[in-house]
Amino acid sequence: MRRGVIDIGTNSVKLLVADCHGSAVQPVAETSRQTRLGRGLYDSGRLQPEPITDTAEVVHDYLYLAKREGAVKTVIIATSAMREAENARELIDALGQTVAILSGDDEARLAYDGVTTNPRLAKRNLLVIDVGGGSTEFSWGNADGVERHMSTPLGSVRLLEGNPVDDPPAAGQLERARKTIDEQLRQSLLGSDWNGAVECELIGTGGVATIFAMMELGIEQFDRDRIEQATLTRPQATGWCERLWSLPLGQRREITGLPANRADVALYGSLIYERIMNHLGHGQLQASTRGIRFGALTGDFFEKNLAKTASAQ
Repeated sequence: MRRGVIDIGTNSVKLLVADCHGSAVQPVAETSRQTRLGRGLYDSGRLQPEPITDTAEVVHDYLYLAKREGAVKTVIIATSAMREAENARELIDALGQTVAILSGDDEARLAYDGVTTNPRLAKRNLLVIDVGGGSTEFSWGNADGVERHMSTPLGSVRLLEGNPVDDPPAAGQLERARKTIDEQLRQSLLGSDWNGAVECELIGTGGVATIFAMMELGIEQFDRDRIEQATLTRPQATGWCERLWSLPLGQRREITGLPANRADVALYGSLIYERIMNHLGHGQLQASTRGIRFGALTGDFFEKNLAKTASAQ
């Protein structure tokens, strides 16, 4: 069956249309557009009018595109920004659709399910990390599925709004940012038994991990075959972070593999991964081009959420 999923994130809205057979997901069409839905959210607790309008327009465009690409049904999911905004209902009303707002645990599970639609990763011991605009999800599992998962309020947009960076970043800002992230990681992982996760393969999914891989590979355009399971060592991750934090915004926008409209949030997105690698003692990170959207198209989730968006079709 050809299915579609629209993912309303804190930073961007993404569409995936794919042919789905059991746990196999073959992408047919994918696109992403930045709307910065979370802009201003962390100061006010509310979604702002312009991002609401922009996001609603993109979702309506994507519903049309999914149908044009042959999707029999499409579900709409939303993550951190919609979970936290006190006026999330305004966007739902603007859409005229019911949206499945994921909990942090939902995000973590779906990210793992999505990553393991790659058959080369399906039966291995994995620690999957999904760094987003408003939160970061951890999911640890093996051939039997997810064993442990959690969500933390570490996100690239959230950190950038709460800890603005000079242009170019001033001396000392990188180290202060590292300390901020390290402290949040300590608080989030305190009392959680993640020791065994050190023995797992570390997988990064989502836009930040993809950008990390594209910068390291030196490629301008998304290429799933090259990016999937591309490896970044901890020294390489540190090197990229230090380079990004040494450059003004204009020069970051010129880096091959880094989309110009993400050159600001890339500062914190890349640093979150670097600090996780350091905190958990992992020497390398593998990129996955599959994540929560792939997970949302498999298993029980899609069928359970069809009724919620049936009116969209």
